[in-house]
Amino acid sequence: MKITPLKPLPFFAIGVLLSALKVGLDFGLAALFEQEWSLLFYVNPPRSPLFSPGDETFDLNYYLSLFALAVPFFVVGVWLTAKRLQDAGAPKWLLVLFFVPFANLLFFVTATILPSRPAIRSEEGGPYRTHAPLFDESSHKMFIAVLMSACAGTVLTLGLMALSVGVLGEYGTGLFMGVPTIATFATTLIFFRLIGSRRPHATALSLATAMTSLGLSMGIMILFAIEGLICLLMAMPLALIAGVAGWAIALAITKTTETLHRELVSPALIVPAVMLLEAISPMPTQTHMVETEVVVDAEPSAVWNHVVAFPELPPIEHWLFRVGVAAPVGAVIEGEGVGAIRRCQFTTGEFVEPIEVWDPPRELGFGVLDMPDTMHELSPWDIRPRHLDGYFKTTRGQFLLERIEASDGAVQTRLRGRTYYELEMAPVRYWGVFADAIIHQIHLRVLTHVKTVSEDGAYDSLP
Repeated sequence: MKITPLKPLPFFAIGVLLSALKVGLDFGLAALFEQEWSLLFYVNPPRSPLFSPGDETFDLNYYLSLFALAVPFFVVGVWLTAKRLQDAGAPKWLLVLFFVPFANLLFFVTATILPSRPAIRSEEGGPYRTHAPLFDESSHKMFIAVLMSACAGTVLTLGLMALSVGVLGEYGTGLFMGVPTIATFATTLIFFRLIGSRRPHATALSLATAMTSLGLSMGIMILFAIEGLICLLMAMPLALIAGVAGWAIALAITKTTETLHRELVSPALIVPAVMLLEAISPMPTQTHMVETEVVVDAEPSAVWNHVVAFPELPPIEHWLFRVGVAAPVGAVIEGEGVGAIRRCQFTTGEFVEPIEVWDPPRELGFGVLDMPDTMHELSPWDIRPRHLDGYFKTTRGQFLLERIEASDGAVQTRLRGRTYYELEMAPVRYWGVFADAIIHQIHLRVLTHVKTVSEDGAYDSLP
């Protein structure tokens, strides 16, 4: 089917109208099926019901209704975007960005402000008019262009981070995906404005400059005690993916037309808008569960005592705990039965855990009244970043003991440890990978210790 071009104004008007219609219909479906709904589902699709069919609140009819509603909007959106790209003379591969969270918002705005192809031809009908590069081709000027562009992106990154974390107290999609995307977008546009896009190796240099901007930002955060190395390393993969998306959009725009520069400042407003939306209307909090299992060569009654309270754990060896992540070191209990207080000591402090389920030797369940910091950040300075203030919260824990028999008839215990937690950082699916891995290692350290002391028979009763 032939695709006819679509001018900027109709594209914008139709896009806004269809978006508003889609939001309204989604809201109506959520109300009809009594499901949670948030505008942030469109910024962070993995959290939306359409991409989370396995959640506890899963309703097949609701999911199928969402899917049936999304398909026509999806098809029409791709079709309209292809028409707009053809009108602007932009590369067709940019359609890939239609499917990239957050980058698609930047893509929509830039696709809207790109002029139509005939409108940007010279009067002679020749190639597109371009601005003359501000710098010549000398290596000295090239270095200055790289430095100026990277510093501009760094300033933008730090300013938006200050808004998100310092002012709004948000560690959300706007910060972890929006900021790298818009920073590399701006860095790349500035770089090409300074040296032009037709210089030898300009594309490779622009990518290197964009990544340098992200690297400078992270270095300044460490140098000036804004953030620690552990969190920055965990955020780096997400920042690189978002950063490449921002660079790709700016590169495609520059290859299409170099006559725009002031107009392209407007996409930067997307990021603070998303940050404000996350602060005003946060997404519903989800509870996550991590379970780890070991098999103990002992009776459940013998294992129970060491689950309730256990002696000091052996020295820390796993690299994860050696770099600063909180590690369990021991546990004691005050009292017995429901209402007793279990205190689990970590390297960063103490969990205070009121007993809620006491069913020896089958189940021990407890809530969490207080918890220590999740880590000591790696930094030249003694810092405590804001993300340690409740953005990860353990809500309860559980030990399950099951009597089983080995193939030789010996009695064993299947011991399972569960931790339930909430995460106030987005994208939740991304940060949940790290949280699950860390909790699993904590479980293994405790359960392996319980297994060892139970099998050794060194302790027979509660301390």
